[in-house]
Amino acid sequence: MPLRSPGCYTCRKRKIRCDETRPACQRCAIHGVPCPGYRSQPGGVEFRDQTKEVVRRVKGPHQVKQAQETIIIPTTEDNDFDYSFSSEHASSIAATMTWPGDKLLSMLTTPALLNNPLSAAVERNQLHGTFMDIYLPKNSTHLDHFNFFQTIAGMPAQQPALLEGLDTLALVTIGSLHKDRVLLDEAVKMYGRALSSLARAIARPENIGNDELLAAVTIVGMCALYQEIGQHDSAWGKHVRGCQQLISARGASSMQSPLAWLLFTNTRHGALCWALIERKAPTLADSNWRALALNAPMLDSSTLFYDSAIQLPGLLERYDRLGGDDALSLPNVVDLLVDCELLEASLRDWFLDWDVRALLDGRNLYAERPMDDFRTFASLVDDRAIDTAFRFASFPIAYLCSLYWMCMHFLRNLMLSLHRLRHELEEDWYPAEGRAVEASELLDYALNLCRCIPYFCEPESSNTGHVSIFLPMRTAAVYFTTNGHWRLAKWIGSVRVKVFTRGLSPP
Repeated sequence: MPLRSPGCYTCRKRKIRCDETRPACQRCAIHGVPCPGYRSQPGGVEFRDQTKEVVRRVKGPHQVKQAQETIIIPTTEDNDFDYSFSSEHASSIAATMTWPGDKLLSMLTTPALLNNPLSAAVERNQLHGTFMDIYLPKNSTHLDHFNFFQTIAGMPAQQPALLEGLDTLALVTIGSLHKDRVLLDEAVKMYGRALSSLARAIARPENIGNDELLAAVTIVGMCALYQEIGQHDSAWGKHVRGCQQLISARGASSMQSPLAWLLFTNTRHGALCWALIERKAPTLADSNWRALALNAPMLDSSTLFYDSAIQLPGLLERYDRLGGDDALSLPNVVDLLVDCELLEASLRDWFLDWDVRALLDGRNLYAERPMDDFRTFASLVDDRAIDTAFRFASFPIAYLCSLYWMCMHFLRNLMLSLHRLRHELEEDWYPAEGRAVEASELLDYALNLCRCIPYFCEPESSNTGHVSIFLPMRTAAVYFTTNGHWRLAKWIGSVRVKVFTRGLSPP
């Protein structure tokens, strides 16, 4: 009589091979269905949160001293991939330790592994599964540019840099959440290994078109969003530039697989966010890359938004060059103002169309609710300078709304500056009625960004929600302090102090 399959209930029902990852099967995650868990006894189903158990096994009860390990950190010129790693940070790795969980992280050949060759893969799957449970939002099966995690989880990885990058991100996420020094130290050590592996892989021309290499660069870059790894303000930005450089080197013809397209979408998002901070046009704002994005096999509500929004940093850069590289002349100001007006119309049309289509589908994108309805945030921040927040239909909608309001804030603030410049150069010129930028409009955009934050702090948004707070919080803080809204600036300060307790470091 054949043995009963030990797989989860859904995989047994669908008659497919279960990977038996705990607490939830990755096969179910890949196919976007909930995993009900595993059978613990005849007639019973087991489903337990094993995060603490995974942490305990990875740390291990015995910590064996290991000789100091020299980690080679690759550094390149500014016009190439820059994976710099400060000497102070590297010195913190001096006293490294090896523990049972290290067998899955460094893939060392030990008697235990020889006796049980499947243990390393199983341990790694459990570690990565725990990470995704912590990191990815709970209320969405379509996560736009974060979808590549599920794709990677379902494929055998060949690039060491990818495995080491995933291990680093999992360790630093779990270690930061649990304030575990052992896991955090191991994450730093693994980050160094991942950078070394990336340098070796990038140095081989045949790897340029490898999707796993692009995935590794993407994931290693995400590690820089944590305090333990991103020790300086531009660490994450350097990785974002590296991703764009790699995509540029690959060329448009290399975007063939679903994974490549997902990584391209993720890179375009990161490029927009960093470019808004840097106020410089990103590589992916080039017309050829924009045309490629519009022909992607996966199109959704965000496609047209990104096509417009990614042009905004270039307009900011052009404004900053006025009076420097570009002459501060009336024709230059008028040309820039016309381009800003065209972009504004494009963004407003996109949002109106998106909102109307949602209403036709019988739903609202968001609704304003009392702050106390957001229990997690309300328990952390008692300042009620802002006493309402937005409840969104889903996490992707919340994320896209926050990006729209942020881009509109940047754009309209830029147009206000251009109106002033044009009036100085042409004293009898004034903005047309209805076109002038009012202070109340800019304040409303900043407040809308603040009203997104409580939703991003709720458990359903997971760590991705905390990452999503970075740029809205920064944008609102700069506006409040610049314009003397000190009570609102104090509210932002409370959020920064009391909410960012998961080891994340805003760029």
